[in-house]
Amino acid sequence: MRSALFWILGLLTINTFGQDNFKVYYEETDNGYTIYADNGEFCPVSVEIDFKIENLTSSIGDIKIIEIPEQTTKFYIADLTVVDRKKAIRLGFSVRYNHGNHLQESYDTDYPYHLPFKKGTEHMVTQGYNGNISHHNEYALDFRMPVGTPIYASREGKVVLVEQGNNKTCTGQDCAKFNNYILVYHSDGTFAEYTHIKKNGSKVTPGDIIEKGQHIGYSGNVGWSTGPHLHFIVFLQRFNDRETLPTKFLVGNGKQFLQLEEREKYTKSY
Repeated sequence: MRSALFWILGLLTINTFGQDNFKVYYEETDNGYTIYADNGEFCPVSVEIDFKIENLTSSIGDIKIIEIPEQTTKFYIADLTVVDRKKAIRLGFSVRYNHGNHLQESYDTDYPYHLPFKKGTEHMVTQGYNGNISHHNEYALDFRMPVGTPIYASREGKVVLVEQGNNKTCTGQDCAKFNNYILVYHSDGTFAEYTHIKKNGSKVTPGDIIEKGQHIGYSGNVGWSTGPHLHFIVFLQRFNDRETLPTKFLVGNGKQFLQLEEREKYTKSY
């Protein structure tokens, strides 16, 4: 195969969370090539691979979405087999990838989330689902919190990413790139993001296993924000966006279980 015409397309990456620990690559075999992936992230990653090949056959067809388990090296994706060794080979592929299982549809719709603040305190939901300011067509909640308010995990999981280095605040959507946040992966394949934490306001690091009710950080007023608050969403990740999901919370003494409403105050006594 040394005389074969051989090329690789550049990688197309839609990379919402900034994965630096993921790659797709190939190794030559006796019959052609094998495609592998390394995933050093703390959650599964979905990769869509689009082969552009001539004189090769793919064991998975032309386009395929594959879930790569977390902390995996040399995960097998496909074999590319030479059809006619007397002819030139053309091998190319493009990939895009992002956290989570992008084919997932089901999840725990009745999980009892904890309010993300300290026992014995009360906070208002200043903007609820499909809010008029920044929650258009989105299941997202804003809890009014003074800067430095302790944030508690609403659900157990694994910390995937932490951004806490920003200190800029502005009111335009283009300021979302300055958001500080803690991203957590749950056992049912969903994610939760706790956003606008203060600079250096995280008490957890990627890879940490956290418990429901654990103190994970401090609220702030960083990034796209009109005032001090905690922005909270639960979602399934897709290549181009996030599919945000409605959630239910334990309120009061923990015996009530409901969706939170905008402009209502909620007390946590559990």
